[in-house]
Amino acid sequence: MKDFSIYVAPSAKRGTGYPNRYFYRLKEALSMYFKVLEADNRPCLMQGTALVFNSLRADVFLLSFVETIAFHKLAWFQQWLAHAALRIMKIRRRKIIFIFHNPRPHKGETPISRRLTDAQLRQADVVIAHSQEAATVARLRLAVLAEDPGKVCYIAHPVTPFTGQAAPAVAPFDILIWGDILPYKGVLEFVREPALAESGLCVRIIGRCADPVYARELESSLPAGVSFENRRAPFEELASLSKAARYVLFPYLPGSVSSSGVLMDTLALGGTPVGPAVGAFADLAEEGLCLTYSSVEELFAILSGKQEIDPARRTAFIRNHSWEAFAKTISQLVSAEG
Repeated sequence: MKDFSIYVAPSAKRGTGYPNRYFYRLKEALSMYFKVLEADNRPCLMQGTALVFNSLRADVFLLSFVETIAFHKLAWFQQWLAHAALRIMKIRRRKIIFIFHNPRPHKGETPISRRLTDAQLRQADVVIAHSQEAATVARLRLAVLAEDPGKVCYIAHPVTPFTGQAAPAVAPFDILIWGDILPYKGVLEFVREPALAESGLCVRIIGRCADPVYARELESSLPAGVSFENRRAPFEELASLSKAARYVLFPYLPGSVSSSGVLMDTLALGGTPVGPAVGAFADLAEEGLCLTYSSVEELFAILSGKQEIDPARRTAFIRNHSWEAFAKTISQLVSAEG
């Protein structure tokens, strides 16, 4: 397999690299089995040009978030580059694996994003979903496209074990919300929920909000007992906070979210996650590793109580869903397709 080169899309962005650690971890794990192109994460000019350039070089293509080109500059031009790159990959008879992260982009679906998603579904030899819900959506879309739904497989989002030293213990509190603060995560809606003001819960929100307007809205909506720190906390601090909190809450809005790296990191940090009964949250609930709700009433019934995760189940899940195991599965899928 080491003779096979693999291109992982998207390429790193100028100035920011990758917005989260998913692709850094993925490339590192894949390097055990493939020659990883752009292993140094050098930034690209445009995702469309990066796709075309690498479509002529790689033996295997692992595609993620190509459909979000719809929200980039020169989207109309870049979409045609992306379609051309997909054709080149097929003409060269190279293997294409599409990681179908979310049923629709976080920013909503547009004609461009839908066309790009459908093109990836058609052209892919294998479609990977990180939740059973996303896998079902992918199979339904493939059926509509008159393509084989059997090429879709569910593989849980990989987990990185926490090997650092937790920061000194902090006083116990009720709810922790952490991670980048974005509209689709539903934090603003949660703090504005009348039931929260009536609950008397102590809630700490710690996460970077890059949108100053949204940050001001959030700050002005905080009820008594709820605090917001607009910053990224180190994992050593988050490990301490996750264990001090009764629950780590994910008040995500329905629709776009299927899997969550923050959810997996919460498991690794020792927190007890609570999230909506959708996507990976529902999958982990079946494993006994997450508490889920389908209504505001259910949510506050959970938050007012105290439930804990079985440590043995947590340990087994983290061990069985490592990045190394994910990379090995990808290499096996490529071999099977070959």
